[in-house]
Amino acid sequence: MNILLQQLSDEINARGYSEKTLSAYLKANEQLIRYFDEPITAITDEALGAYFKHLSLVKKLSRATIALKLNAIHFLYANVLHRKFAIKVRWPKKQYKIPELMSRAEVKSIIQHCTPEKYRVMLSILYGCGLRISELLNLNLKVQDIDGARGTFKIRLSKGNKDRFVVIPPSLLEQLRRYWCHEHPRDWLFPTSFRGNYPVSDSALRKKLKATLQIVGISKRCSPHSFRHAYATHQLEAGMPLHQLQHQLGHNDVRTTSRYLYWLPELSNQGRDLLAGRDV
Repeated sequence: MNILLQQLSDEINARGYSEKTLSAYLKANEQLIRYFDEPITAITDEALGAYFKHLSLVKKLSRATIALKLNAIHFLYANVLHRKFAIKVRWPKKQYKIPELMSRAEVKSIIQHCTPEKYRVMLSILYGCGLRISELLNLNLKVQDIDGARGTFKIRLSKGNKDRFVVIPPSLLEQLRRYWCHEHPRDWLFPTSFRGNYPVSDSALRKKLKATLQIVGISKRCSPHSFRHAYATHQLEAGMPLHQLQHQLGHNDVRTTSRYLYWLPELSNQGRDLLAGRDV
């Protein structure tokens, strides 16, 4: 590894950042170094500004991706190079897109047709508990994280390096018990092989989900994160209080959770059908 990138890695690890952040910051700075092909100390603020203009206008990267790269490079400058830079970033216009939401019937069909059992249970957890895929796989849920008596999962060092407990619905708890009786996982809840000790990768789950979507004939854009969105919207429809949903999803700010209300304008709609002159 480049000495500069090794120093960057050491600084990130010293602060206890997640593996995902480490990987993203290293990649962003590695791309910067390759782009200029010269010592990073020789890069002027003007050249750095032109680089971000290139990312926006030529590469057409999203606002979020550009922000991540800017944070990564700022971290390198501040904590490794001990330098400051001042640039004007040309930000793409922020877009607010509502994802394609899945119905309960669609979720049920996908889960029922997903095989083998291990992947079916993974999707059930994403939907049944509203987890992030990183909480399911990257943080590697272990058998010991299930508290059957309380009906909870312990999510370790999730986003923001925080632990939290999430509620497991009774039907999912029964499914997990059947899964354990069939497969007897010893450490990781979802290992690649029950004779090995390596957790399943998220790419394996994504491939299995893609294949299942083709089987059931669902053409909506659907990823593992779609099951988290489905959990949130379906729980709101069922009457779950917003603060309870906030805790289950692991949001720091209730405003993040409240976006789901904007995605569901039909909830508690007391408007009138003005064309028919009656209540909606």
